[in-house]
Amino acid sequence: MTGLEIAGLDVARDRCPVLQGIDAQVGQGGWLAVIGPNGAGKSTLLKAVAGLLPYTGTVTAAGVPLRGLAARKLARTIAYTPQDPVVPAQMSVREYVLLGRTPYLGYLAVPGRSDRAIVDGVLERLDLGSFAEREVGRLSGGERQRAVLARALAQQAPVLLLDEPTTALDLGHQQQVLELVDRLRRDDGLTVVTTLHDLGVAAQYADRLLLLVEGRAVASGTAAEVLTPESIARHYNAHVEVTTGTDGRPQVHLVRPGRDTAVPVRKADA
Repeated sequence: MTGLEIAGLDVARDRCPVLQGIDAQVGQGGWLAVIGPNGAGKSTLLKAVAGLLPYTGTVTAAGVPLRGLAARKLARTIAYTPQDPVVPAQMSVREYVLLGRTPYLGYLAVPGRSDRAIVDGVLERLDLGSFAEREVGRLSGGERQRAVLARALAQQAPVLLLDEPTTALDLGHQQQVLELVDRLRRDDGLTVVTTLHDLGVAAQYADRLLLLVEGRAVASGTAAEVLTPESIARHYNAHVEVTTGTDGRPQVHLVRPGRDTAVPVRKADA
C-alpha cells in the first residue's frame, strides 16, 4: 500500500488512554476524513501520525514505517497543518511558504534556486502569486489558509494531514479550500487525511470516513456506510435526516425535534 496505513495505534497521556486500537487505511490519492464528537481524539490521531505525540502500534506512509524516522525524513514524508498554525504576521507570503523547504536544507543553509522555484510554482497553483510579497498578517482568512496549505505543499511530502482546514472560514472560503485540496490530491496523487466537524462536508469530499468516539474507532467505510441517522443519533445525540444527493453521496440535514421530544444530553467530553 502506497498511501497511509495505521494499525493498532494507542496514545496515552499521563498514563490515561486517549486513543485505543485505531486501524485505518487510505490509498495514494485518497481522502480519509476523521470525524467524531468533541473530545473523541481526532486531533490527537493526526498529531500522533505526524510524529508529534508518542504512540504504540504502527504507522506506514508511502510504504515507509514512520517510527524512528529522523525529523527531516519524517517531514519529507508527512506534511501536517494544525488547527491554529502559528503564522508570523510580519513575514511575507513567499518567505513563509519557503519554510516548507526546511527539511531539504542543510544546517545553516539558505534556500537555493530550486527551492525558490518550487515555492513559486506552489504559489501560482494556489493563486497566491500576486500576494507573494504581501505580509501574511494582511491576508484575508481564505488567503491565509491557502498560504498555510502552500507551506505544507512546498514540503513535497506524499501524505498531507490537515486538522480542521476550514475552521473559522466563511462558507465561500470553506468551499474554495476544500475544492483546492481535492484538486491537488487528484492531480498529484497526494494522500489526504483531514479532521472535520461538518459531517455534510466530510460526506461530500472524502472517499472514506473514520468515526472516533471516546478514543475508539466505532465505524469506518464510505460516507453512506458511516453516516446513518441511527449512528449519528447514537454518537452525536443529534436528530438528522440523511438523504442521497444527485452525486450519490449522502447529505446530512438537521431536523428539529418536536416540542414534546426530549433531546438526549451527552455527558461532557473528557
